[in-house]
Formats: sequence, structure tokens, C-alpha cells
Amino acid sequence: MVFVQSQLVMLQAFSYATLFVFAGLAFYHALQTVPSRPKRWRPRHGAAALTSMELPGWCLALFVMKPKKLEQKRQLLQGCGMALHAQLYEAIRRALLGLCVAGFVLGYEALKYPGLTLHVQPVYVMAGAATGFIFGFWDEKLLAQVKDRRGQRIVRDIYAVSRQLLFYAESRRNVHEKLSLCVLQTTVLRPHLQLLLNEWYQGAEEAIAGFKQRVGTEEAHSFGETLNALRLHDHADYYQLLRHRVQDYKDKIELIRDTKKETVSYVLFVLAGLPILNTFRVFMYPWIAEGQRLFHSIN
Repeated sequence: MVFVQSQLVMLQAFSYATLFVFAGLAFYHALQTVPSRPKRWRPRHGAAALTSMELPGWCLALFVMKPKKLEQKRQLLQGCGMALHAQLYEAIRRALLGLCVAGFVLGYEALKYPGLTLHVQPVYVMAGAATGFIFGFWDEKLLAQVKDRRGQRIVRDIYAVSRQLLFYAESRRNVHEKLSLCVLQTTVLRPHLQLLLNEWYQGAEEAIAGFKQRVGTEEAHSFGETLNALRLHDHADYYQLLRHRVQDYKDKIELIRDTKKETVSYVLFVLAGLPILNTFRVFMYPWIAEGQRLFHSIN
């Protein structure tokens, strides 16, 4: 009987965790649709401090951080556009993992002593702690997904800018003026392009290098090299090279669209299985529990 109750508790925890995940995704996509007013004055000092902040040696030893792992996290964070030092991120992540483990143990003990969670439903505490632990433990996969999603949007922006630059190929304007006319075609890339244009006359090569470092994707690196080539040699052959790059970006966008269709089909398949799981929990579980009681009574 205790085994059956523990199974029911784990099934409820899994149901609540799934509900939390889908509610979080719905909330995130709802926030994405809310229009935001651009800030006139951007606070860059705090972001620069978070990017350059390094932890002391005893803290690195306490959290057992390896340089190779930190370098992978740095590349992932840079690809995600997160202005956060890898050491600080890793320390926060591991501390939160410890809190999630403690919260799960506390929720499990609260099944016997409800006062431990201040009379909050223990299943909620366990489901929240388990969800947080899963997201924290497999954070590399989540960061890789965020990086891919951001990279896809950057590919669209670079494709739009490259097509606009081809439109101005016969114009006598310089590359800075042509690029300034393409800023309105972008979304994710707009602040980086605007900063590139602002830093252009202080040093075009340094501005392009800073642009590639801030964006942190392969497409941005190739686009920066193309801009540098157009800046040094504004010739028709380089626009032909840009035309080939535009075709490559178009092929990538088509591949991304096909991948999204396949992903949506998988998600719909999983969503179709949730009502079946709920049907099993509601209708089949009483019969299973009754069969177990009969079996124990025979013994």
C-alpha cells in the first residue's frame, strides 16, 4: 500500500512538473509578444562588470570548476548573447542545484511533517525543485537551444541586410552609408549594427571585430569578414561574393524552416500522449489498486 501511494505521489509530481514546464513556455512566448519601448540610455557599465567579473581561487576550488568546462560555457553564453562571466554563471548554477536538492528533500520530508514547508503542498515543492534541478543539470542543452534559436534569427537579419546591400551595389555611397540604410531591416541584430555604425569612424576594423565578438556566431563572423572586404575593396567581384553568401543564408533559412516543422510534429505527438497518461491515472489506477488489495487479501 505504501508502494502504491509512493507511485501516486511520483505520478502527481511528474504531472505538476510537466504543467510547470508548459506554463513557463506559454508565459515566455506571451512576454515575447509584448512590445517593449527601447531604452534611450543603455546601462553598459553593469553588463561590462558582469562580463569581466572573475571569482577568487578559493571559490573556483569550492565549486570544482575546470578551465575546459568554463571555456565551453563561455562560448555558449557568448552565442546566447548573455553578458555574464562563465565563472559567475557556473557558481550560480551549482549553488542553485544544491538548493534544488535541499528543496526536494524538504518536500519529501514534508509529506510526514507539513510544517516544514509552511503548509505548502509538498508535491508542489518537490515538483518545483525537480524541475529546477533538471533545467540546471542539463543547462548546456538549454543554452545550445537558445544559441541555435538566436543564431536562426541572426541568419534572417544578416540575410535581409545582405540583400539590401546588394540593392545598393551600384550606388556611390560608401559601406557605412549603405549599412546605415539597412539597420531598419533587422530585429535581433539592430543594437549590434547600430553600435558598429557608431564605432565605425573611430576605427572600422576594430568596430567590425567588436561586432563579431559581441554577436558571437559563425554567420556574424562571415558577415563581418564580408563587410571588411567591401570596406577595403568596393568592387563588383566582392558583391558577387556577397551574392553567394546570400544564397547560402537562404539555404540555411529553408533548412531551419524544415527543422521547425519536424520539431512541431514531435511536440504535437508528445502533447497527444498527455491525455492518455491522464486517462490512465484517472480511470485505470482504481482498478489496479483494487487488484493489488485483492492480491494481498488472498495472501
